[in-house]
Amino acid sequence: MSDIQFVISEQPEELAQAAQLIDGRDDNAHPLDHQVFFDSRAVILAKTFEGEIVGCAAIKAGKGTVGELGYLVVSPHYRRQGIAQGLTQKRIEVAKALGIMILYATIRAENTSSQANLLKAGFQFWRDYLSIRGTGNTVGWYYLALSANVDAEAIMLSLVGDRIQAV
Repeated sequence: MSDIQFVISEQPEELAQAAQLIDGRDDNAHPLDHQVFFDSRAVILAKTFEGEIVGCAAIKAGKGTVGELGYLVVSPHYRRQGIAQGLTQKRIEVAKALGIMILYATIRAENTSSQANLLKAGFQFWRDYLSIRGTGNTVGWYYLALSANVDAEAIMLSLVGDRIQAV
């Protein structure tokens, strides 16, 4: 992985290439809203030294001290090389610089690779909830407190709203 660099990008052409990578993912559960992606607080790209975008991930749109992770995709030819972990570590670094105090992510139950990625980065599993899209899917909620002064339980409860907890 030493030939991969992790960079923040706001360049429209790079964001469009990253969106194409997301659109082409093999587990596309729902279509990407490109404008929402472009409005992310931070988009991190995994690039070869030749400039090829081989992965991307974001801290989704929002403000304040809570940040949601999303849009993590690695090109099939570059998987199993630690790129997803590098993208997650870079997002944690960027979140701290943005003053975010807690990061969270939601992951479908069958996405064991993403679950393992977050747990390896220090995230904690919180609870499973049913998808609000009416798919019947179970979605796991994960969080990482970036500050000791965070009431993770209260914040997570405020985020799930009226979702139904899976049993």
